[in-house]
Amino acid sequence: MHVLIADDDSVSRRLLQSYLQKWGYEVTAARDGAEAWDLFEKGSFPLIITDWMMPELDGPGLLRRVRSAGRPGYVYAMLVTAKSEKEDLVEGMDAGADDFLTKPFDRDELRVRLRAGERIIRLEQNVREAKVALIETEKLASLGRLAAGVSHEINNPLAFVVNNLSVLRRDVLDTMRVLDKYREGGDHLAKADPGLAAEAARLEEEIDLPYLRENLPRVFDSSAEGLRRVRAIVQNLRDFARLDEAEFKEVDVNAAIQSTLEALRHESYTKAIRVETAFGELPPVTCHAGKINQTFLNILLNAIQASEREGLIEVRTRPDGDAAIMVEVEDHGSGIRPEDLPHIFEPFFTTKPVGAGTGLGLSVGYGIVRDQGGTIEVESVVGRGSLFRIRLPHRPPEAGAGSGSTTGRG
Repeated sequence: MHVLIADDDSVSRRLLQSYLQKWGYEVTAARDGAEAWDLFEKGSFPLIITDWMMPELDGPGLLRRVRSAGRPGYVYAMLVTAKSEKEDLVEGMDAGADDFLTKPFDRDELRVRLRAGERIIRLEQNVREAKVALIETEKLASLGRLAAGVSHEINNPLAFVVNNLSVLRRDVLDTMRVLDKYREGGDHLAKADPGLAAEAARLEEEIDLPYLRENLPRVFDSSAEGLRRVRAIVQNLRDFARLDEAEFKEVDVNAAIQSTLEALRHESYTKAIRVETAFGELPPVTCHAGKINQTFLNILLNAIQASEREGLIEVRTRPDGDAAIMVEVEDHGSGIRPEDLPHIFEPFFTTKPVGAGTGLGLSVGYGIVRDQGGTIEVESVVGRGSLFRIRLPHRPPEAGAGSGSTTGRG
């Protein structure tokens, strides 16, 4: 766990640092509150130990800034002070302190209080993860119900239209054959009733009968193709939103990615983004189909959003050893800043403007892949784009045995 120390007393600062490093903490030390705030803005510190009295920015002032920063994840703050009056303690807690350590501090007391802080940080993280899981579970369930309802409502009238078009095509073409027979007697009609023949010729010219005869089959073909595409979209929606499947099933990952790309066709079309796929031959992967689709959706949607207009996204799959497969999603967009890279899988972390994102997409995807026993790795360079690597084992681990990891290299 990374701890930020702020103390203008070099002896006290070094003593704290030596204790914490001996106990296995990663420590960053600042000489005053202002330097500590600069370090906090650039890094991730779940635990802060700060002296009260410091030049430029004192301990309570530092904690007020920390609490107003709006960072995802809780920051446990400990004030080190010789103050013991009730008013002082109230002021410190009001500034955002979780605990106090009295000067001169006792080594054993410091360690006990640090352990208490770690427990609170882990508890808060568990609560956040549970909240994310609940939100996403409800979202997935709602999407599953919506997809099932929409596909059912579309399929019924779609079946009517498909059948009626087939009947209409048959009857219209039969009618055209009957009309052809009538036209063969055009000369006899002209002799028998010149006025009627002239009227028939005028109507033929008015509707451009030769053009109609030539293009009717193509009109029916294009209409049938449009209906096939609608049916395929509905099927893709059903395939993508298999969110009520609680059991593990064998999944064709290439087909799942293709289905997800179809679901995102509008987003990529709107920005004129070209998507290139290179699918390797993969064995089936046993997983929760709907959840894995959701992971692919979140990562592909992020790639689309990060890409410039007329950009390129590359999606590749390949076997990874004898027991896993690898999926790579690479965009050539804006990239991720090095200081943001360690946080992209944290719940509610987002670099998008307020209201433009929840900060749950990548966090949920990371959790799904972790539970599957896989990993997500990220490489990103600002201005050049990002590469996500998703490794999935052929079969998930036993319940409770799954673990995942993520790396970020700016």
